[in-house]
Amino acid sequence: MNEKTTSIQRVMETGTGLKRTMKTKAAVMVGVAGTIGTGLFLSSGDVISSAGPGGAVVAYIIGGIMIYLMTSCLGEMLSAMPVSGGMQAFSTEFINPAMGFTIGWVNWISAAATITAQIVASAIIMKDILPQTPTWLWIVIFSAVLFGVNLFNAKSFGNISFWVSSLKVILVVAFIIAGVALMTGAAGSGPAVGLSNYTAHGGAFPMGFAGIGAVALTSFYAYAGTECVASTAGEVENEKSVPRVINLTLLILIGATVISIAVVAALLPWQEASVLGSPFVYVLRNAGLHGAALIVNIIVLSSALTSGNYFVYACSRYLWSMAKFNQAPKACAKITKSGVPYIALAVSMIFALLGIVAEYVAEDTVYLFIVYFIGGTNIFMYTVICICQYRFRKRFIAEGGKLENLKYKVLSYPLVPILGIIAFVAMLVVTLMDPGERTGILVCAPCYLAIYIISSIYTKKKGVKAANIDI
Repeated sequence: MNEKTTSIQRVMETGTGLKRTMKTKAAVMVGVAGTIGTGLFLSSGDVISSAGPGGAVVAYIIGGIMIYLMTSCLGEMLSAMPVSGGMQAFSTEFINPAMGFTIGWVNWISAAATITAQIVASAIIMKDILPQTPTWLWIVIFSAVLFGVNLFNAKSFGNISFWVSSLKVILVVAFIIAGVALMTGAAGSGPAVGLSNYTAHGGAFPMGFAGIGAVALTSFYAYAGTECVASTAGEVENEKSVPRVINLTLLILIGATVISIAVVAALLPWQEASVLGSPFVYVLRNAGLHGAALIVNIIVLSSALTSGNYFVYACSRYLWSMAKFNQAPKACAKITKSGVPYIALAVSMIFALLGIVAEYVAEDTVYLFIVYFIGGTNIFMYTVICICQYRFRKRFIAEGGKLENLKYKVLSYPLVPILGIIAFVAMLVVTLMDPGERTGILVCAPCYLAIYIISSIYTKKKGVKAANIDI
């Protein structure tokens, strides 16, 4: 009698194929690069102006806690089953094939939209630096550059992202240090600002709870991409280092985001912040530092490009994974000798060129809509991740697994996944109460429902069944 195949074995059998050549440090910095970007440097202006200084800090702390709950759940599954395209694979195994199909395509659509957002943002920045050049030209150039970089294997990609991301982290740290110096009066021509902007102009929470709720999706967008660590799990050279990759990524991401916002909110009156410009630029300009706009433009440009670079990488791996699960054209599963899914990469980059159309419609309006759209998408995907972890742990024990064999465990089961589900449902309710954020939900919800219905029909027609056991 054949031995029953466990859930872990099934996922690993369908999730292999890419080469493990990425170093741990590169994987960490790739994860950071995929997250720290325009969500911090540009969208934070809207958060501060809508929620006030204290409200902005609280909003980003809440977002950090929620991202921790989700990533902990994802981390436990990734450590046990380190495969590329993890979310799609886990949804297929621990919910049903239709949900796996849906998550795969939803994840890919979200990543493709993020590529467009980051490339358009990069082009707008270059337009500001070189006003005589057309925005569409930079969109084409940056798309070509990102495509070329991603044609390298994972090791080369990881090395490139590591050094570029290291520069971005250094710039963020430098801004925090300079900001603290301005707060204490150690730098700048004016008096020490201290924490006066947290007490003046209506106090730390001038808009109350409503202000925090109004920026729920915008502040959460700063963390969009953390789940993309799933895409590097199958290519990290030492799979035992996956837990370390996850913990370091979370520490750097949440720490850099919250501290940066706290410093900016201390130096900039919340009425002066807006979505039309980076609050980081305003802070340096108010301090009388020469070349402030150019410096921050370079920071934001590098952030947007490295973030876009990572999402190109992740997007191609999502499509590759779906092809492996027969949920996308089989041609997308083809890889080069160096392990790069070149067809999936080419298809993903075609969507990035939609930025040219978006540029002619309305740059700022399109960018904000994408922020809300991605925020609604993340609520859906992150809730599914928590559900998957709950079912994974339950089935892992039922199949004879021992907790001590898990390389990474959530702090408290089933509390963490349950809290995660409650938190994301609460965020959904809050965003539906705000007219602006509601738009993203009302657009993505019917689209994803349609994908799930089509997926259910497809999997039923093909006779695809979830490989579940009775528990």
